[in-house]
Amino acid sequence: MLQRSSDQPSQLGEAAAPLPAKTSQATVDLREMARILRRRWRLVALPPTIFAGLALIYLLFLSTTLYTATSTVLVDPRRATAIESNQSQVETSNYGTDDGTIDSEALLIQSLAILQRVVEKLKLTGDEEFNPPPTVLDHIKRLFRSSGPAGGASAQDAAVARAVDILQRQMKVARQGTTFLVDINVSSKSPRKAAELANAVADAYFDEQVRAKNDATKIASNWLNGQLDELKSHVVASERAVEDFRAANNLTVSQGVTVNDQQLTDLNNQLIGARAQTAEARAKYEQAQQLSKSGGDAGGISAAISSDVIARLRTQYADIAKNEAELFSKYGPRHPAVANVHAQLKDTQRLIDDEIKRILQSTRHDYDVARSRETSLQQSFDQLQGVANNSGQAQVRLRELQREAEANRTLYESYLARFKESTAQQSLQLPDSRIVTKASIPIAPSWPKSTPVLGLATILGFGIGCVLAFLADYVDARVKTLEQAEEISGVPALAAVPLISAGELAGRAKLGRSELDRYDPRTPALLPAALQPPLMRYAIEAPGTFFADAIRAIRLAIQRTLRVQPIKVVLVTSALENEGKTTLAANLAQSLASLGIRTLLIDADLRNPQLTRSLCPRAVAGLLEVALGQVAAERAILTDPSTGLSILPSTTIRRSEFITELMFSDRMVDVLEYCRHRYELVVIDSPPLVPLVDGRALAELADRIVLALAWDQTPGEVLSHTMELLSPVHEQILGTVLTRVDLSRLRFYDYYQSSAYLKPYATAALRAEAAQ
Repeated sequence: MLQRSSDQPSQLGEAAAPLPAKTSQATVDLREMARILRRRWRLVALPPTIFAGLALIYLLFLSTTLYTATSTVLVDPRRATAIESNQSQVETSNYGTDDGTIDSEALLIQSLAILQRVVEKLKLTGDEEFNPPPTVLDHIKRLFRSSGPAGGASAQDAAVARAVDILQRQMKVARQGTTFLVDINVSSKSPRKAAELANAVADAYFDEQVRAKNDATKIASNWLNGQLDELKSHVVASERAVEDFRAANNLTVSQGVTVNDQQLTDLNNQLIGARAQTAEARAKYEQAQQLSKSGGDAGGISAAISSDVIARLRTQYADIAKNEAELFSKYGPRHPAVANVHAQLKDTQRLIDDEIKRILQSTRHDYDVARSRETSLQQSFDQLQGVANNSGQAQVRLRELQREAEANRTLYESYLARFKESTAQQSLQLPDSRIVTKASIPIAPSWPKSTPVLGLATILGFGIGCVLAFLADYVDARVKTLEQAEEISGVPALAAVPLISAGELAGRAKLGRSELDRYDPRTPALLPAALQPPLMRYAIEAPGTFFADAIRAIRLAIQRTLRVQPIKVVLVTSALENEGKTTLAANLAQSLASLGIRTLLIDADLRNPQLTRSLCPRAVAGLLEVALGQVAAERAILTDPSTGLSILPSTTIRRSEFITELMFSDRMVDVLEYCRHRYELVVIDSPPLVPLVDGRALAELADRIVLALAWDQTPGEVLSHTMELLSPVHEQILGTVLTRVDLSRLRFYDYYQSSAYLKPYATAALRAEAAQ
C-alpha cells in the first residue's frame, strides 16, 4: 500500500516537467572563484611548491654570488673650461639639459666604446670571470655558426668583444629620478673588482667626453683655418676696392675724412671768423665816423681807449697838468717855468690828437682788409662746395664699399678670434660631468636575494596555479552539481546520493561475520541481510544519513507521480557503466518495500548482473529463464524476509547474442506485463544506455526512468548524448540522480545543495541511531 504524502498533487507538474535553463549573466562571481580555488587547491598549490623548490635549488646550488658597487656621476653639460670666453660660456649655458640629454648620457656610459676602454685598461680578457672557458652550451651554439670569428677578426678581438658583452650584462646605469645624477652599478664575483670596474667605467666616460671635445675642437679649428684664408682674401679685395675708388674719384681721406670735406670745413670755419672780424671792424669804423661828424671827442672810441700809446700819453698829460698847476700856484702865470710846462702840455695834447687821428685811419684800413678777406674766403668756399656737390654720388658708392670692407673685416676678426680660442682649448679640455661618489667596496652581496626570489617564485607559481585551476575547471565538463545536471539534461535533478567511505562499509561488513558459519554457500537462495554488501542495504540500515535522505527524495518523486498517474515500472539506468545505478536501484527498491509497497527488483543487466552477484550469487533461474518460459516466474523470484522486497535475478549467460534479441522481443513485454499485475511497483536495474542498446529497449517499456550520474565522473557531453538517445521516451524520464557524491567537495561547488548546512541535524540523527 502506497504511503500518501502531504504534498498537493498539483506539485507533480512542477516536479515532473523539465525545468527551463537558467539564464547566465556575464558577471564575475567572486564566491564562485573562491570555490574553484578551494576545490582545485591541489592544482593551485602544486606550481608554487614546484617553483619554490626550483628557486631554492637555484639559490643553494646554481646561483652565483655577486657584489654590486655604485659610482655616482653628475652630468653637467653647462660646465665651462677655464679658458672659454664669456660668449662661449653663454652658449654653453644654453646647452640642452632636458630628460633626453640626461638619458642619452646614461646610454653613452653603456656604449661599446667606453666599455672597451675599461676592458683594455683593466685587462679583463685575462680574467676568467669575463673570459670564461667554453661551456657545453657554447659548443652547441658553435654548431650553428662559423668556427672562427666573423669578418676576419682575430682571437684577441673576439675575447675583447666577449668581455665587453659580459661587462655590459653585469652593468646597469640608472638615473636618480629627474636629477642630473646617474648611478653606475657594476656587479662582479669579487667585491673589490666590482668597485674597480664601477670607477673605471666612470673614468672611461670622462676620458670619452674629453676625447670627443678634442675631436670636435680639432675639427672646428681645421674648418676655421680654412675659412680664415678665404675671409682674408675677401678683406684684402674689399679694402683694395675702397682705395682704388678713392684714388679714381679724388676722395683722399685724412684722419677718416676726405680732403675736400676737410678743406670745406676749414674754409667754413675761417669764413665764419672773417665775417665776425669784418663786423667788428665795421662797427669800429662807423663809431669813429660818427664821432668825427658830430665833433665829439674821438678819444672815447674803444680803439683809443684800449690803445697803450694813448694811455701813456694821457698819463704823461696828467702829470704835466699837475706839475703846471703846482708851478702856477707857486710862481704865478708869468713865470718861465710855468710857460715851459704849459708848452709841454700842449705838445702832449697834440701827440694825443695825432694818435687818435692815426687810430681813426687804421679803423678804416682794418675794415677794408677784413671785408677783402671775407670776400676771398667766400669765393674759395663757394668753389669747394661746388666740387663737393659733384663728388656726392662717388661718396655714396665709397661708403658702400667701406661698409662691405668693414663687414668682411669684422667677420674675419671674429673667425680669427674663434680660431685662436679653439687652438688654445686643444691643450686644456674638461669633461662635462664630474664624479660625485666614487664606488666603494661592497660589504654584502647583491645577488642572490633569497627573499625576493622565493617570494617571486611563489607568487608566480600561485598565479600559474590559479590560472591552471580556472582553466581546469573551465575545461572540466563533468557533472558536479544538481543545477548543472538540470541545465544539461533539461529534466529535474532528484537527489544527490552521497559517497560512503570504504572504512564505514568495512566496519558494517564485519558485523556479518557471525552469519558465515550458518550460511551454506551452495544455496541458491538470497544472501542473509548480514552477508549482503552493506552499500546495498545502506538506506534502510542507516535511515538517519544523507544517503537515506537522498533515496527518500527519489522515492518522494515517485510517490508524487503515483498520485496522478498509474505507473508501475521504474527503470533505473545510467549513461555509462560503474555509475552506481545498481546500488541506487537496490536501495530505492528496499526503501519502497519498507513502506509496505509490493515491490519487485529486476536485474535486467544480463551482460553484467552486478545486482545478482551482490544479493544471490548462486541463483539458478532468472530473468532469461522466465522470459524463455523455462522456469515459472514464481520459482525464479526471491524474497527478502527483512523488507519483503522481491528480487528477480539474472543468471550468467554465455551467449550474449540472445540478450539483445530478448530485450526487443514480446517475451520481455510479457514478463513485464506479468509483473505489473502481481506487484504495485517494479524497479528495473537496466544496462547502461550509451554502450549498449539493451537499456534503450527497456526504456521504451518503462513508465518512468531514473538516470543515475556518477558525480565528478560523467561528462556533460555524455549526458547530452544520453538525453538524445532517450528523446523518444523523454516524457517518461522522471529525473536524474547524482551518485557517489563527495559532500565535503560538493560544498565547494554548491553549498546550499550539498547538505552541508544540515550537519547539525545529521550529527543528531547519527547519535540517535548509535543509541538504538
